[in-house]
Amino acid sequence: MSGTPPPNDHPGSTGNTPASSVPAGTNISPRSPRPATRNGIPTISTIPIPPEILAQQQQPPRPNITSMLFLTAFFFFMSGNNHPINSGIEIGPDGELRTRMSELDYAKQIRDEWKGNLYGNDTLKGNYTEPILPTILPSSWIPPEYTYESSHHHNGFYNNITGFFRSSNLHPISIDPNSTLPSTSSKPTPHQDIQDEEYWHHLTRTHLPDLNPTGQWNSTLSKELRGEWNWKQTKKWDMNLKERNISSISPELEEQYTKNGTEWERYDDWNWVKGQLTLTSTPSSNIIHPAITDGQIASDTKVDEGNNGEKDSITYDFFGLHYLPNGTYNLYGLPEGMRIDIRKLSNLWTTSVSAITKEIILRELEKEVRNLDGNLMIGDLREDDISEMTTCPLLLHLTVPPLPPGVTKEDIDFYNSEIQNPTGIKSAIPRPPSYWQVGKGFGGVIIADQCGWAMGIQGGEGVGIDEFWSRSINYAAFATISQLVVLLLLVRQMEQTRTPSALSKVSVYTIVIMSITDSWIFSAHVVVGIMSDNKASLPMLVPGFMCLCTAVVFGPRYAVLLHRIQAPERGSSTPPTLIRPNATTPTTAQNDTASAASTASGVQVTENGIVRTLSAIESIKAFFRDYPALRWVAIIGFLFCFLQFAFLPSVIPFFLFVLYSFWIPQIWRNARRGTSRGMDAWFILGTTAGRLALPLYAFAYTDNVFFIEKSNWIWGIVWWQLAQIALLYAQERFGPSFFLPKSLAPPESYNYHPILPSPTSDPEAAAATFPLLLSEGEKTCSICMEEVDLSQSSYDNHHHSTSTGLSVVGNKRKNYALAPCGHLFHTNCLNQWMAVKTICPLCKRSLPPL
Repeated sequence: MSGTPPPNDHPGSTGNTPASSVPAGTNISPRSPRPATRNGIPTISTIPIPPEILAQQQQPPRPNITSMLFLTAFFFFMSGNNHPINSGIEIGPDGELRTRMSELDYAKQIRDEWKGNLYGNDTLKGNYTEPILPTILPSSWIPPEYTYESSHHHNGFYNNITGFFRSSNLHPISIDPNSTLPSTSSKPTPHQDIQDEEYWHHLTRTHLPDLNPTGQWNSTLSKELRGEWNWKQTKKWDMNLKERNISSISPELEEQYTKNGTEWERYDDWNWVKGQLTLTSTPSSNIIHPAITDGQIASDTKVDEGNNGEKDSITYDFFGLHYLPNGTYNLYGLPEGMRIDIRKLSNLWTTSVSAITKEIILRELEKEVRNLDGNLMIGDLREDDISEMTTCPLLLHLTVPPLPPGVTKEDIDFYNSEIQNPTGIKSAIPRPPSYWQVGKGFGGVIIADQCGWAMGIQGGEGVGIDEFWSRSINYAAFATISQLVVLLLLVRQMEQTRTPSALSKVSVYTIVIMSITDSWIFSAHVVVGIMSDNKASLPMLVPGFMCLCTAVVFGPRYAVLLHRIQAPERGSSTPPTLIRPNATTPTTAQNDTASAASTASGVQVTENGIVRTLSAIESIKAFFRDYPALRWVAIIGFLFCFLQFAFLPSVIPFFLFVLYSFWIPQIWRNARRGTSRGMDAWFILGTTAGRLALPLYAFAYTDNVFFIEKSNWIWGIVWWQLAQIALLYAQERFGPSFFLPKSLAPPESYNYHPILPSPTSDPEAAAATFPLLLSEGEKTCSICMEEVDLSQSSYDNHHHSTSTGLSVVGNKRKNYALAPCGHLFHTNCLNQWMAVKTICPLCKRSLPPL
């Protein structure tokens, strides 16, 4: 029997299957059927399938909603705003029908018009008319101290100032022929305010052109262009620009020049300039806007009381050219959002170089056409975004000083290359002076064309683009280290408070406020990193990632854990004020049906029939507890309002003050519950320092990369944080609720640090009060097995590095802890023990909070 294999009862088998018929590598278990064979060849056994299932065709997979949304978005973005040439008509702003025009169509049109005007081709020129020369060229008003003759400076001029220029002073004057300032005389003096500006000392009334020689000065247009902007109080000017070489010719022409063996004009003496400038008007107490009638001041002269102490600013986009041989710039700008016609630049230059500037403008227009033609998507021609403050065009003439003696262009290029690609020798080479540090520095004149205002530019400091990248990377490293310290300290705090006893001491609101702060810092870094789109983008995202870990991963996780552990506290809060019940006390069933009404009325009826008044906060909590859907609506509404106002400059100081009050909930929890040592001392100090690092850099450091002006209010937040830390330390020193009145103080808790009577001086009192201490064995801490020093005058050296609270230096009596059962321990030892278990290590008796 042992050598006979068992019969195979599986259907389709042929009795005993020879071992040779089983394919190699086939695992046969006693419970699994052996493979069926036919003529010694293994066959696949099939399960009978009903015919109706076989006849039914397999349904194709149903597309999910994600795929449908993706395809819809793909076709939308590929088809919208990507119209072919002359693809239809559209309705204009005045209701007229016009041919649809794309950005490429517009670029080709202005290129062809300019080419026809330049080469005399009327077919290409069409109806285009070259703009007239401005009445006043800004170059004609430049002060002599900012005028340099190239023949007198053989070293040349600064050839590239790409970067940022900040805090330049403006000197505005009115040149409107119909507007004057009132004087002490009966008749106003035209252009009287010129004599009051030291910057315009080179100008007199005889030097000023007559803006109204034929009576064609358009006062209505001038007033409309000026808008609401306060030109009189425009006192500050900031700028950022980028210079590059003049664009090359088209690849087809370049190839043709190469075949002919000739060189095409590269315009090495010129740079193309593009950038933005910001005008800032400062508040004033009284601004006089006289009304002039026939040269006399009318009786309805208006006095503006200022703009409530707030600064206004407006941003302009500009294009222009830099002529390297004499260091001059001529720029043309319009408010941000308005399209700039660069063809007007040629009128800002003298006739000697005007022909060259026209050729350069044509080359830039051709480059714009090539760029748009190479785009995958070509949008419709956008309408100008008209500014509500002003639409005055600006004509700018700027000058940079010549290189000082002993400094060459090669020295500046070598120093900039060392900043861009450090090799370690930067500290060994002298730093050449920047263009704003030589002579009078950077200066110029701004003419508000057709608006009747001129402004002189004086002073300021610049930051080169390479130096700016270096500063940005240094800031990113500084911010990353500070936020990494905050993150590591939070993780350390989470590791030290893993038990319910330790978690009950930490305020969940403190952690929530910290997470909100980190989310705000994360948003700021991400916005700056994405919008900048340069070398500093990636470094800016690194500290943002650290804040993201704290705000999204560890902070919420810790807050949820604290919320779950402390949930029973909210169900057993301190009873509200009692009201004497009347004779008709509602029953329990009546209480259940009237709970919502009683909550809304500010009272609550308990199961025992006692009527209790609810405070305003408790009423709000009860309302949202009864209507959880409205709670989420309130949260979403708060977040919406928060995102709308969080980044406003006027709101940031108050917002930061609220965010940096995150220790207040912890102080309040310590006081109301009579507990302390909820947070580690290193966590409190390190978190405060790490979170203050970034605001101090932005608002207290002058050379910050955000170009934020230094503000003194940031030191108020620093002192506010120090006051919170001092109060936390005082709670350790004098008791958690030492500053609360008796009405708000928690019930007296057990004192683990009583004054122990000396066994030698008063043995009877010691024996009656603490009988266990008379034994020498009871003076040993049963946790660390070291003797406890009961001396109240000498400082106990028994400290552990794992202490979870602030230092108690100066309060010697807190070095020992006497449990209610009479057993003695070191305070730090018992505190670490109670973080795990809240019973006595010796007698297992329950212990009150330490």
